[in-house]
Amino acid sequence: MNKRIVTFVTAALSLICLLVSTDAQARNHEKIVGLRAGFTTRNTTATAGLYFSYRFTEHFRLSPKMDYAFRHHGTDAFSISLDAEIPVSLTPADNVRFYPIAGLNYSTFSTHSQIVNDDNETIDSSDRSNHYGLNFGAGIEYFATPTLRLALESKCLLMKQNTGGWFTLSIGYKF
Repeated sequence: MNKRIVTFVTAALSLICLLVSTDAQARNHEKIVGLRAGFTTRNTTATAGLYFSYRFTEHFRLSPKMDYAFRHHGTDAFSISLDAEIPVSLTPADNVRFYPIAGLNYSTFSTHSQIVNDDNETIDSSDRSNHYGLNFGAGIEYFATPTLRLALESKCLLMKQNTGGWFTLSIGYKF
């Protein structure tokens, strides 16, 4: 399993280097930072997070994201993703874009329960499991102003025992 992950990461980095070297003069090297909120199907709960996006070329950007899935049914999660996105303009003004998503993910899930001991005292107990996975999905973004980005994103996190969908709305500042 580890050999597959190393091979995948190496191939992804090679592709990134190829794409970056083909268009070194990308317009403005767009950078966006923002907030995300949404819903995950993994434990049917709300999520919140942060993201950063750096556009290397006209049709390639990397976007690291951190999300927290709030506790529901005794489970919460913290997720870190590194997504490759390929923005494609849908309007001549370039203010609406569609982008497919593919990336790597690391998530840690905490399962909380309460145990009653021999003295009838309630003790909180938790168990943590860590998983690596892959992200696949798509998003659409709208630039309301030259610096204000609104986006809707849907992606599936594929991982052993914890596969689920994540649907988020985001607001960001382009600089």
